[in-house]
Amino acid sequence: MKRSYILAAVVGATVAVALTLRVTGRLDRPAVELRSQAAATSAPTLPPMPPDYVSAPVVDPAERDRGPARIVSLAPSITELVCALGLRDRLVGRTPYCRYPPGIESVPAVGALQDPNFEKIRSLSPDLVLITANSTRLASGLGELGISYHLVPHETLDDVFAAIETTGRACDRPLTAHRLAEVIRADVDALHRWATRSVRHPQRVLIALGEFPVPPRSVWAAGPGSFLGDLVALAGHTNAAGRVLKVSHGEIPLTALRGLDPDVILTFGQPLSDRQRLDLYRSWSRIGPMRAIDRQRVRIVGDEEYLSAGPRIAITLHGIIATMSEFDR
Repeated sequence: MKRSYILAAVVGATVAVALTLRVTGRLDRPAVELRSQAAATSAPTLPPMPPDYVSAPVVDPAERDRGPARIVSLAPSITELVCALGLRDRLVGRTPYCRYPPGIESVPAVGALQDPNFEKIRSLSPDLVLITANSTRLASGLGELGISYHLVPHETLDDVFAAIETTGRACDRPLTAHRLAEVIRADVDALHRWATRSVRHPQRVLIALGEFPVPPRSVWAAGPGSFLGDLVALAGHTNAAGRVLKVSHGEIPLTALRGLDPDVILTFGQPLSDRQRLDLYRSWSRIGPMRAIDRQRVRIVGDEEYLSAGPRIAITLHGIIATMSEFDR
């Protein structure tokens, strides 16, 4: 189930608690405290965390009464985008992996990319079904039932902005969508400018998709062309997985992972206890030397929901920059 959520979030693409350098360190400290410390020790000051446009949408007055009456979203990133366009009350169906914004669980689940429930979707009488651009099976099934659907880009950072604009047009809210894309792009650009001026020691970063596995096994990671890889570059660092992955996300065997020898490993999931953190470093140290393990440089950027390539990408970028600032002192 956990890997299914990770893949769904990345395809729906696809803040901030950090692991510690020491056994008794800062793994479980609040995200706000960590970011405040990162900002306090950086020069110039790290910009504040961008707004959450998903939970607080801004709708163009001319478009408040426009848009489909009944929408089904079949990806976490699309669900967030629909909410950011002010259409939360029009959602009648979602995937079980759509867990944001809070309260979205009240919308009926209708399956996901790998297990869609076409009959349940049809029973909801949607005016529009939104799916990711590579959802061939979904598109075929919906087409056979005569259900209207729209394809949404989902892989790269540029795709995120394209998804906002195309979903805005599909939902008859182009002005709202255009403004949303502009403000998110401005947030991302401001953070990138900060990183360009401030990062002195670029690191080779591995982005693990979900929690870092214990005991050691192959790792699913963000590759070139993924929005997470793009965010790492904007944060002033290098995506280490680009040496072995040729796709946006994929599995890296242990032997290849040791060969990559990343400086830092960034991951997503819940904070670990002191015992879990000890187990992570001890178990991984047994497979042989690896810089990120030997120097205890595994960090949690945020929960798995931030693997979604949706309207909160600037928040994810902020989390990556704040987390990585620890290694630039």
